[in-house]
Amino acid sequence: MSQLVVDAHSVGKVFGKGEGRVEALRDISMQIEAGEFVSLIGPSGCGKSTLLRLVGDLTTPTSGEIEINGKPPRRARLDRDYGIVFQKATLLDWRTVRKNVELPLEIMDVDDRAKIADEMLSLVQLGDFGDHYPWQLSGGMQQRVAIARALTFNPSLLLMDEPFGALDEMTRELMQQEVLRIWHETDTTVVFVTHSIPEAVFLSTRVVVMSPRPGRISDVVETNLPQPRDEDTREAQAYYDKITEVREALRRQEARA
Repeated sequence: MSQLVVDAHSVGKVFGKGEGRVEALRDISMQIEAGEFVSLIGPSGCGKSTLLRLVGDLTTPTSGEIEINGKPPRRARLDRDYGIVFQKATLLDWRTVRKNVELPLEIMDVDDRAKIADEMLSLVQLGDFGDHYPWQLSGGMQQRVAIARALTFNPSLLLMDEPFGALDEMTRELMQQEVLRIWHETDTTVVFVTHSIPEAVFLSTRVVVMSPRPGRISDVVETNLPQPRDEDTREAQAYYDKITEVREALRRQEARA
């Protein structure tokens, strides 16, 4: 039996009180097994990023419970069970690329920081850029550095919140291939937030479709596309069929709303 990495039961999230009360999520139950690549997709404001932040202990649920590797999110964060990559790379311009990757290890007072950072930079194919500064890199390269930083402590779970949203289409497709390569090489479980249906289908083993606010899980689409995925995948009829399946699931929710 596969290990359960994320286990959420009846999770709800409400922001504010009284007239300012906003119910962001309602009755979310979701299980993600080790080695899966799961994308969350839904209309703007449906709570995708909020759900990711609940898993990442960046906010707390109003109701229900979440476990990461059998632990509360706070304990999992302290045990360094997961890393997070945001839409912006959030690198420190005054630190070299290597020093940016080293930062979590520096905070944790880990030995051999430079060696680990160089290994992670090699993993994301930036081994020759350790002495550069973030402002000398393209947007896609900066996101690779952010991914390398998130992987420095070998987390079992990687949370990614629209990491390619600000990239041009060609760079975005290249980064999709890179993330799949890293996923295969590290055996890390990935939860990925996106607004792009083709991106969700190309990357994922499962696509979780969420309803308009309050966000609920309305459908789960198994992609079942062969691995590894490449440019031929994007031309396959099965790929287009899955895009249509996810799009129709989203349209059903819009019609109900």
